[in-house]
Amino acid sequence: MNRRLFVAAVGATGLGATAGCLDRFLASATTFAASPAVVADAAADEVGYEYRGTAETVETETVAGETVEATNYGSEYTRTIDASLADLEGETETETGVFGVVTTPKVSVAGEDFNPVGHMSRAEIALEVQHRYDDLAVDDAPIGRRTVETLGTAITVDTFEGTATFGEYDDVDVYLDVSQPDHGDDHLVVVAIYPDARGFDRASEVERIDTLIRGLEHGDDVDVDIREA
Repeated sequence: MNRRLFVAAVGATGLGATAGCLDRFLASATTFAASPAVVADAAADEVGYEYRGTAETVETETVAGETVEATNYGSEYTRTIDASLADLEGETETETGVFGVVTTPKVSVAGEDFNPVGHMSRAEIALEVQHRYDDLAVDDAPIGRRTVETLGTAITVDTFEGTATFGEYDDVDVYLDVSQPDHGDDHLVVVAIYPDARGFDRASEVERIDTLIRGLEHGDDVDVDIREA
C-alpha cells in the first residue's frame, strides 16, 4: 500500500467540477485553506501507531480568468502487524495497519459550499480511494457502521471489505474504515485500513482505530511535521 493513499485519493477539493458555479463569486474570495489535523501523541503511542508526517497539497484551478487556490493537509500513521496474510504460509511482519486524516477547506462563498468532498458519501469516498490505486479494491457497500466521539461530536464510521497489496503479497483481504465529519471550516476525511487475516484480532484493531479517532486534534495550532506530498 502506498503511504500517500489518503492525501492523493481524497485530499483534492476538485474545484474544477464546480467552476461554472464558482465563477460568479470570485470577486469575494479566491483562496481557501484548511487547518491540519493529527492524532494526539498520547493516543497514537497508546495503540502503537507511528506518525509518518503531514503532507500539504495545494490545488489550483483557473476559473473565469482567476486562479482559485485550495490548501489541503493529510496526516498518516502506520502500525506494524504480525499476521498471517490471506492464504499465505507462515507469518509476515509488515505495515498493514494504516490510518490517515485529510482536511480540506469548505469552499464557502455566499453561503454555498463548492467543495465536492462535503457532498460525498462514505461509500463514494471509499470508491474514490480505490480508483486512485491499482492495488486496492473495495466493495461498494459497507458491512458495518459504528459511532465514535471525537472533536466534541459523534461521528459515523463505515466499514468496507476489500483486497490490497502489501509488499510482495497480492490480494490480501482487508477492512477499510471511512468517516467524513465536518469540524470548524473544514471537511475531514478519516480512513483506516487493516488486515482481515487468520488469527487476527479485528475487535482489538477496531478499538485501536477508535482510540486514534477519539484522539484527533484539528486547528492551526496543532503540531505537525510538514512533508512534501
